[in-house]
Amino acid sequence: MHRYPEPLKKLVEQLMKLPGVGRKTADRLAFHIVRMSPPEAIRLSQAIHEVTSRLQLCSDCQNLTEVDPCPLCSDSSRDIRQLCVVEFPADVTAIEKSGAFKGRYFVLHGAVAPLQGVGPEDLRLDRLKGLVVRQQVQEVIISTN
Repeated sequence: MHRYPEPLKKLVEQLMKLPGVGRKTADRLAFHIVRMSPPEAIRLSQAIHEVTSRLQLCSDCQNLTEVDPCPLCSDSSRDIRQLCVVEFPADVTAIEKSGAFKGRYFVLHGAVAPLQGVGPEDLRLDRLKGLVVRQQVQEVIISTN
């Protein structure tokens, strides 16, 4: 088996840590990155750096945001009596695209998965309970898989 140069090997190893990315996909992505022009590769690197350094979790809903509280929690036109509980930030985006829900959200950042060692204590349920009490939520919509 051909050995990759060390920088390429490190890149493949890091890409394989992404969900759903195995060896073949990591190799394909790594070789695509190698073929990028230096300015394109730098923009990709900067985008990764920005997303990890500028984003934080909203103290209310736990969604990803640049400002705290997030724009959804700061929007006074949203119905604070309704709360939609989702697994991941991408779920908020999908529901928002529909335009059908006008309440607030809470992001668990996962789901109970005993075989993977994820229990209820790992899902920020204490924050969810606090939010429900504090905002006097009347309707909780569980929108998980």
